[in-house]
Amino acid sequence: MSMSSASNDRQQFDQWSESYEHSYLQWLLFDRVHRAVIKQLPAGVTPTGILDIGCGTGRLLRRLHTEWPKATLVGIDFSEGMVTKARQLTPTATIYQASSDHMPLQDDSVDLVTTTMSFHHWSDQVHGVHEAYRVLQHGGYFILADTNIGHGSPLSRSQVKALLSSSGYKIKSQRSFLPFLTITVAEKT
Repeated sequence: MSMSSASNDRQQFDQWSESYEHSYLQWLLFDRVHRAVIKQLPAGVTPTGILDIGCGTGRLLRRLHTEWPKATLVGIDFSEGMVTKARQLTPTATIYQASSDHMPLQDDSVDLVTTTMSFHHWSDQVHGVHEAYRVLQHGGYFILADTNIGHGSPLSRSQVKALLSSSGYKIKSQRSFLPFLTITVAEKT
């Protein structure tokens, strides 16, 4: 994604942050994707540190807090507007304005990384995947849910699998969710 495209995306998300929580896409798509992502975590796994990349207004982080109230929650988003809203609505999480390719977290600091419907907006997907690997603890999980079509830089199922595998992840599962979306679960081994 070019710098001007990333800037345009950021401006659009800054504007959208005002109405994002009340968008029909929340109940139509995002809430369904969030529930599906949580179900993908292997049984018996209880994360203690969770990072949501492209956290928007913190909606998934709030749902994760309900599931695992003792977990430390961190969100990053590149949109100042989304970060401002997330900080207001999600006081149980630490929210940073940052891009996926420069995460302000220490190495091996979380045991679950999620990203839902934001991967195709990442300006450098390869570096972002490496950054997620860096902050993830060994044995931790990276759950990526994203579209296979549309604007931005969507990757096919096989391209996502190849990117994660070449970055050191072990693919645990990959499944279609809705005709245009794939959820991939990978483990840092």
